[in-house]
Amino acid sequence: MNDPSAFDLPAYLARIGHHGAIAADHATLRALHVAHVGAIPFENLDIQMGLPIRLELAAIMAKLVGQRRGGYCFEQNSLLHAVLVAIGFDVTRRVARVRLGGDPGGRSHLILLVAAGERRYLADVGFGGSCLVEPLPLEAGEYDSAGERWRLSLSDWAPGWELSLWRDGGWVGLYWFGDEPVVDQDLIFGNHYTSTHPASRFVQNRVAARTTLTERHTLLNGQYRRRLQGALVEELEIRDEAMFRHVLRDRFLIELPDGAVLHPIEGISP
Repeated sequence: MNDPSAFDLPAYLARIGHHGAIAADHATLRALHVAHVGAIPFENLDIQMGLPIRLELAAIMAKLVGQRRGGYCFEQNSLLHAVLVAIGFDVTRRVARVRLGGDPGGRSHLILLVAAGERRYLADVGFGGSCLVEPLPLEAGEYDSAGERWRLSLSDWAPGWELSLWRDGGWVGLYWFGDEPVVDQDLIFGNHYTSTHPASRFVQNRVAARTTLTERHTLLNGQYRRRLQGALVEELEIRDEAMFRHVLRDRFLIELPDGAVLHPIEGISP
């Protein structure tokens, strides 16, 4: 799926607004991670337009870089994987089991483990409204990042790791991941479920998110929220398609193609 000839590193760096030096070190990893999540939004709107999610690197580059759209984990972290490999990082893919406060589900979320210096880091630019802003050391502990508290812990569910986020007075388990190697077919299987199965939240809902070091923007159907340093500071109820498109452009930097028609959502009038 990852044809190196389809990748254009300068175009990607321009897309995220990174103009500094690049090297296979922690400073570059952090800078790219922060810039990526601020510039390339998380979104599932191709699914909501009845379009397939393609995982060939050329297709991801065309959509996320050329068309200045966003995507979800299989697109976002595949793109970052290509970037980091091109720079010279040692990168390992893992497919995580999403929890979102409940029991671990199927393997449906792509993440990256990246070596930089003497440490390994969890890098993840594709987890929607609870996405990491910057990479975390792959070491058990609690971390402050962008005004929020995160925890990496060894799992008591199965050998592996759990990522949790402190939200509204308690820890929310986000996902579990282990050490099983990943092949391209794992991404094809996971992508097929998340983009086509009737039970998938991405088939059932319109979702978008964008995160910076200070703000977190989330959109679920007609509910928009903005958090500042982790605190909820704004909520909007979106009542019609015109307002929906305005919020997409203004808060998520998403411009849908001319004539794009999304599947109807209850509460949002045409």
